[in-house]
Amino acid sequence: MLSDNFVFERGLIHAAEGLSGSARAPLNAVARPQSLADETYRQLLMQLEMGLWQVGSKLPPEMALAESLGVSRPVVREALARLKADGRIETRQGSGAVVADRNKIAAFRFAKSGGVGTTEPEADAADIAEREMLELRQIVESGAAELAAKRRTDADVAAIHAAVDAMDGALEKKSDGSDVDDAFHNAIAAATHNAQLTKFVEFVGAQFSASRKATWDKTGYGVGITEVGQDDHRAILKAIDGGDAAKAKRLSHAHVQRAIDRVNRRIDERAVVVVVTDKKV
Repeated sequence: MLSDNFVFERGLIHAAEGLSGSARAPLNAVARPQSLADETYRQLLMQLEMGLWQVGSKLPPEMALAESLGVSRPVVREALARLKADGRIETRQGSGAVVADRNKIAAFRFAKSGGVGTTEPEADAADIAEREMLELRQIVESGAAELAAKRRTDADVAAIHAAVDAMDGALEKKSDGSDVDDAFHNAIAAATHNAQLTKFVEFVGAQFSASRKATWDKTGYGVGITEVGQDDHRAILKAIDGGDAAKAKRLSHAHVQRAIDRVNRRIDERAVVVVVTDKKV
């Protein structure tokens, strides 16, 4: 393995010589990681998140990345394989690794609800997409709550409790608590001690967050959805803390069902309007 001094020095080198055009991109050096492959993956992912390489552009060759990060080519290759599995890069014949369009390949792209000027077919499609996302939430979150109640530790319960307290604070101020709502569900996923489930919930967290925001917006406060939702959160916490897996699952399922019912009512009301309009014609 290369010396630490060399790692730090090479970390200052511009590693984007393999990019098309004259753009150059600095990478941070990998310094004494527990796993070189993990740290290399983290560094490359950070550069992608920062937009250092644009969609469709080539990443530097493996050798350039290896030299810049002070690691071997097999380590870089392993990190690139993980990025490809995550959908962050694509490999093209003769072009090497290319930054992928996440919007094009995302498995869980979430359609927005219809707004002013939206046609009825568009509104129906948006609501169906929202319902499908909520159904996914329901399956994942109820299962996670059940497993968390069986496996939770004192530290897990403390993390879930902290999120509930933070949502109580948002509720008191009538502010947006969707971020801490996300933290609540992430904490429950972590309490399952199932690494794949935890990563899955984190992966689709931004999409789940979009369906949670309705609870914390002006309308949600106005019609009382926020208070009801927070009551659900407290009850779910209590069931998990008490180790009641069946109750935790049932409460979590019912919590999301309220939102599914609201979407179904929108779809049904629109269908009634269409029928009445057709009869008048």
